[in-house]
Amino acid sequence: IRLTLRRGDAAISENFYLRGIEENNFRAIRTLPKVTVEASTSTERQGSEWVLTTELHNASPQPALMVSVKAVRTQTGDRILPALYSDNYVALMPGERRTIVTRLADADTRGERPGIAVGGFNVAAPPR
Repeated sequence: IRLTLRRGDAAISENFYLRGIEENNFRAIRTLPKVTVEASTSTERQGSEWVLTTELHNASPQPALMVSVKAVRTQTGDRILPALYSDNYVALMPGERRTIVTRLADADTRGERPGIAVGGFNVAAPPR
């Protein structure tokens, strides 16, 4: 169930809830197949800050649940903290797209270029 609060055409808030056919029975979620979420990220340095814009796309015929992004150093793969995300842990229905903007301080990159790693409950790990 997806609930969206809107003011005109602008979404103010969005919540996603899982509901089983039987009350409190969520076992079927474990049988969801792994899906590939396509992701492309553009990085831009703005003064002492990096802005990463990630476009997520669920091209599969199955939902992708709890899709998350995390800022990482591209050479070591270490997580960059703190990072501010416009959204995170999103559900993507088949064919759905979502854009997430991440902001972080250049000093926290430790001299490495920042990137984004994508994961999720039933999201297949990208090939290395």
